[in-house]
Amino acid sequence: MKKISLVIPVYNQLDYTRQCLESIARCTEQPYELIIVDNASTDGTQDFLRDVKATVIANQQNLGCAKAWNQGVRASHGEVIGILNNDIVVTKGWIEGLLEFMEQADHGIVSPAAREGHLSYDLNAYAVEFTRSCKAATRAELYGACLVIKRDVFDRVGLFDEAFAYGGCEDIDFYWRAQAAGFSVGMTGSVLIHHFSMVTQDAIKRSETKVYPAENLAHFKKKWNRTVRGSWAARRWTDLRNKWIKRYERFRYGHTLIEKCDG
Repeated sequence: MKKISLVIPVYNQLDYTRQCLESIARCTEQPYELIIVDNASTDGTQDFLRDVKATVIANQQNLGCAKAWNQGVRASHGEVIGILNNDIVVTKGWIEGLLEFMEQADHGIVSPAAREGHLSYDLNAYAVEFTRSCKAATRAELYGACLVIKRDVFDRVGLFDEAFAYGGCEDIDFYWRAQAAGFSVGMTGSVLIHHFSMVTQDAIKRSETKVYPAENLAHFKKKWNRTVRGSWAARRWTDLRNKWIKRYERFRYGHTLIEKCDG
């Protein structure tokens, strides 16, 4: 049994953090180490975390995702490290399913399928049907809200690039570096999570700054000598490929691995 560390950065959004942690406690049978990095929350999160059984790292200011993730990774002891958003809800057997997929496919980084939007449905019942139908479905890509990473990847390629501010592009940059170092990545339909999606980032854009996404994209372009999505031809090919993948998944499994909730 591998030792698991779960790293979750938080910045306000207490209700989402509570739902996330409750789902992890309820749905995770394998022992795990929980590390929460609080980026100077002001909404009662700090008081709430005093009663949570976890290693809590309290920052005096919002350091953003990459720096918070790196703090958590440095404090972790697991052979495998989960990097999780606080606006996700996991389902029964999630970490066991991801570890099994990682082992079978020999991937360095794996992630689950996800349903995005309002949680206005019976997630547990939906997950049972979804994972039964999509157990064999995979993609050679990742879902950034929930990454499970072998420590070997960090040992070889280093930590997340802290030049990316707040959040955005640091996950793509990291797994491109991992792939360049010889690690494969994958997403599996054998595990489903719910993701409310962009909760913290949207709040930051409303109350603090709207410029950081453009700054992150500029840093990414300077570093990789290309945009995230590449040239017009590359973007066109990617869009067509993604449409084909979704159509195939719906035909073959009755679902797509990244779904949007109705309404």
